[in-house]
Amino acid sequence: MQNPPVPEPSNPSAPSAYDAYPSAPAAGAAAQPYGQPYAQQVPPVPAAPGYAPPAYAQQAPGYARDQSQSTGFFKALFDLSFSNYITLTFAKVIYVAVMAACVVVWLVMVFSAFSDDASTGVVVLLLGWIPAFLYVILARLGLEASVALIRAAQNTSELVAQGRRG
Repeated sequence: MQNPPVPEPSNPSAPSAYDAYPSAPAAGAAAQPYGQPYAQQVPPVPAAPGYAPPAYAQQAPGYARDQSQSTGFFKALFDLSFSNYITLTFAKVIYVAVMAACVVVWLVMVFSAFSDDASTGVVVLLLGWIPAFLYVILARLGLEASVALIRAAQNTSELVAQGRRG
């Protein structure tokens, strides 16, 4: 039984249905399963003899080592050299506290506005969440900026230390 002929595309530069599959391996070559990306088919380049990857290459990319977790909280709190950072461990707590405070302030404003006048209470109920929401956004931006600055400082100090070592 023969396979039916494959029709030629009307546009020669258009990809065919078979372009997604790799070509058949050469004679004597190990067969690769179809559908695997090209990058997985290429064997990795061996490292030079005596080469050891640096310590930062073994960490997840883009994440600095959290120095506040390696030392105690009170030691980091009273560190006068500011080499240990506690902001990274408390960023989540601070953000949740800001969100809770904004909700509480909005609810207090709603109750006080309803006790004053019903129409004022309805306006505060419908529109009073906007300033609280904007404050939560500003708090988030400030926390993200401080965390990014701390991680950049940690990465920079680690690179300087590695430069001094070798």
